[in-house]
Amino acid sequence: MKKAYFSLTYWRQRLGRLPVTLILVAIAIGLLLLGHYSGHWRLAYLQQSHEQQQQRLDELYQQVERMEYQQHVHRVELDVERASNQSLQQELAIAQDENFALRRELAFYQKIMAPELEAEGVMIDSLLLRPNVAPGHYHFRLALIQLERRRELVKGEVAMTLRGRVNGESRRLDLISISQLADVDRQFAMRYFSLLEGDFILPTDFVPERIDVQVTLASGSNRLLERSFSWSRLLQPLTEEERELAESLEVSLDAEP
Repeated sequence: MKKAYFSLTYWRQRLGRLPVTLILVAIAIGLLLLGHYSGHWRLAYLQQSHEQQQQRLDELYQQVERMEYQQHVHRVELDVERASNQSLQQELAIAQDENFALRRELAFYQKIMAPELEAEGVMIDSLLLRPNVAPGHYHFRLALIQLERRRELVKGEVAMTLRGRVNGESRRLDLISISQLADVDRQFAMRYFSLLEGDFILPTDFVPERIDVQVTLASGSNRLLERSFSWSRLLQPLTEEERELAESLEVSLDAEP
């Protein structure tokens, strides 16, 4: 009996041919409408998804264009900076050559007039002394340079003596010791330049007069360089020429590998 429910003949016999036909037509129309609206909804969903994807794609294109523009700007800036740096390097090299030429000329005359100031192409270049904020507190910087073009490694030892008076009596102090520098700081091994810097406090009632610098080169001859600097002269403002020379030394030292 259950199988009869699925038989078209059964329903035609029970309801008649026309009602069954109308029911079948209604079902077919319903299925067609359902398929139509389902397809329409699917199409609308796909169109909306496509628009979203297209919008996202446009945003990505814009981001790529911005990044390419920024990359181009950075590349141009880098090229300009590299060109400027090369120009500065060339100018610095020229200035160094001129500086060393002048120093070699100076060394030539020093060998004649003051041979104790130069030995084996090494010279005591300068001693800068500046007061710090605290009273009686000072900072010094001693510069040694090589004048020879070969610029071989030079080793040696530095001694600095601060001479003055206490209550009219002569006194001398080891400047490196009172600056609390280690013994290893007295030693140097240099090519081009060597700097020794430190800070010290003058003892009470000590009246400084001069600083004596001695440099012993650790070669077979153990050559000794000596130079004295007046305390009052060290505390005077630098001349324009001395300031340029000090700045040139600092720049040259920073530029060396």
